[in-house]
Amino acid sequence: MPYSSSLTSLKPRRGRAAARILTIATTGALGVAMLAASPAMAQLPQQAAATEVTAGVGAAAQDAAPAGADEQYERYVFASFHGGDDGGRNGEQIWISASKGNDPLNWYELNYDEGTSVSQPILQTVNPPQGQQGLRDPSLIRSADGESFYLLATDLKTYQDGQSWSYRQSKGSRNLVVYESEDLVTWSEPRFIKVEDDHAGNVWAPEAFYDEKSGQYIVFWASNLYPTDDIQNRNTSQISYNRIRVATTKDFVTFSEPTTWVNLDRSTGRQGWGMIDSTMIATDDRIYRLTKDENGFRVLLQYIDSLDDLYDTWGVEETIPYVTNRNPITPLTQSPNAWTMVGNPDGSSKWQIPGLTGGNLEGPLVFKDNVEDMWYVFIDYASGGGYVAWRSDSMDKAPNEWEYLGQSWCNTTGLSRDCTARSESSPYWSLPVSPRHGSVLPVTLEEWEGVMAHYNSPVHVEASLVDAEGAPVAEDTWVNEAPRVKVDWTDFNGTGLSPSWLRLIEGHNDGPRVVSPDTITSGITQGMTLPLDAAEGTNWAQVEYRDASLGGDAVMLWTTDAAYKLDTTDPVVDVEVDEWELSVSATDPAASNGSEGSGVASCEVRVDDGEWTPCAATTTLEPSIVDRTVTVRALDNAGNETTETAVVEGTGLVSITVDHRCVGARVMQLVTLTNIEGAPVTSTVETEYGSRPVPSLGEGKSRSQPFATRSESIPSGAVTVTSTATIDGEELTVERSVEYAAANCG
Repeated sequence: MPYSSSLTSLKPRRGRAAARILTIATTGALGVAMLAASPAMAQLPQQAAATEVTAGVGAAAQDAAPAGADEQYERYVFASFHGGDDGGRNGEQIWISASKGNDPLNWYELNYDEGTSVSQPILQTVNPPQGQQGLRDPSLIRSADGESFYLLATDLKTYQDGQSWSYRQSKGSRNLVVYESEDLVTWSEPRFIKVEDDHAGNVWAPEAFYDEKSGQYIVFWASNLYPTDDIQNRNTSQISYNRIRVATTKDFVTFSEPTTWVNLDRSTGRQGWGMIDSTMIATDDRIYRLTKDENGFRVLLQYIDSLDDLYDTWGVEETIPYVTNRNPITPLTQSPNAWTMVGNPDGSSKWQIPGLTGGNLEGPLVFKDNVEDMWYVFIDYASGGGYVAWRSDSMDKAPNEWEYLGQSWCNTTGLSRDCTARSESSPYWSLPVSPRHGSVLPVTLEEWEGVMAHYNSPVHVEASLVDAEGAPVAEDTWVNEAPRVKVDWTDFNGTGLSPSWLRLIEGHNDGPRVVSPDTITSGITQGMTLPLDAAEGTNWAQVEYRDASLGGDAVMLWTTDAAYKLDTTDPVVDVEVDEWELSVSATDPAASNGSEGSGVASCEVRVDDGEWTPCAATTTLEPSIVDRTVTVRALDNAGNETTETAVVEGTGLVSITVDHRCVGARVMQLVTLTNIEGAPVTSTVETEYGSRPVPSLGEGKSRSQPFATRSESIPSGAVTVTSTATIDGEELTVERSVEYAAANCG
């Protein structure tokens, strides 16, 4: 790019400083702010009157910050369940995973059996038997005072139960399950709380956030509702449709009577399609809601601008007795309310796996990066093997405009040919082995270390960039030589183990990832470095590894990707002199592979040994008797430097002309000097044919000196004149050369 005096600093992709904390509670997703109650939901029992809010949600969220909210969130934990048919294991229990450092895309599954690659659930209801003896759809939140955690889950077990999904939605549990913990390690016994009466056929995917204005938690879930409470005689082939229901609680023990929040029958016949799996996140000025539309198995995105609209219902008014079906299909545009669709109002702007026209996407979770302005959406690809991921630098983008990151399962299975949700260019990212419909919560470093130390955690490997001398290279910055990857690890359980093997993976300029064919199995030491096959432009590198404490290679792990940008091309400097006018330009050209350069960071110019000053496109220099040397140096953002010089000729003390005459058949050279200064000038003329002094010339005086060449013809050459004069009390000596053309007298 051409040089500009306005320089833009590069923003690191990831840093250590935590972002401003606006939230204390998550709903199956991180980041549900403490929201003000709204008069729009006055039908909720025990609902406190709300203060009028006309602005966005940011100020309210800040005002509602809990005790201890100034702590920095530097890590994440992920609560999920495993598929019920996951290798024959009883997967419908709760697993907790920990992020690898502050990376939202790489995770450790915890609580492994030593010497195996099989982890065990952290929360389970199998012994003693309670409820349906299965836990699904966990939502992990932080309490309002910041001192403890709640985990909500669906009371459902499908593995080998012999029932249909219609049965589970008409005669299922009306309970939600609640656990409490102060440290994410020690958990209370579960509470099974019946939040729906027997008109409901199920309670699915409960989530919660804290309403600071009313001092209550708002809990919402999906339920099918039926006209009668006669569960025993309910016809499971005539199922209803899921509504999103909402209630309030202060202690997760006593709940208000639920009401309907979203009421859209999306069935075209009697399929029982409705709306399920809502989750929310608050930003500075808006609240966003993600909801699965069961017609089309898609996840939609909506927002509101004001807390006054939080409880605004979507869909037709609920009636009693409850309606089972509302054929034909209720459109998404039915009963418009304050919740505005991001993208097309008909919901066609949806998160969709590239290249697939179908696929059951459900159980979305959404959270914000702890460090940068980046939002992540994980969606459970229920018909294809687990979570797929997207990210965006704005929640205001329509879902189909988010960056697709592929599916974790594709990586875990070693790029299975059966994987249909692969991203060929993104870094590998590692969720737990088989996570389903869960939630992500930001935590402090102390909380994360407590989780890692308590459970049988894998060795934690980190990859960073260093230069050839071992000095750190900042993340996502420009460099002018290929860095190396430094490998370090932490053994949280004191086993003394190290990674059992390492393998390097790289990506260049948004191209496909490149997996090294070589696996390092020996000589693995703390702080070792690996060379990189860097390309001009954008690059990233990560290390794949295995923990020796885990048996087999079924679980592959990856470090956070370390990004950098390479520019080895020097800037181009152009200096032109036209009498006293100096023209300067500096550009940073594209590399030979077409990648963009790092850009000119600085351009400076100086005259002779003077001060360096910023380059200007054109500069007019003051006239001078003597020649001056102009030096221009340009530095690009990768550290490459180019220096160019040019000479600005002075006027000199005399003007010089060279003529040739023929004397007979011989060439005579005649050099004429004219004093152009106001003081006497003494000169010496040197040619190929001799050297002669020119006595003192007065102002405006001229004198010619002849030189016999004794040749019929002479080639072109130059005459050098050295002149001396005292100007303003300073003796000046100026040497000037004048070229002449060939001459012939033959």
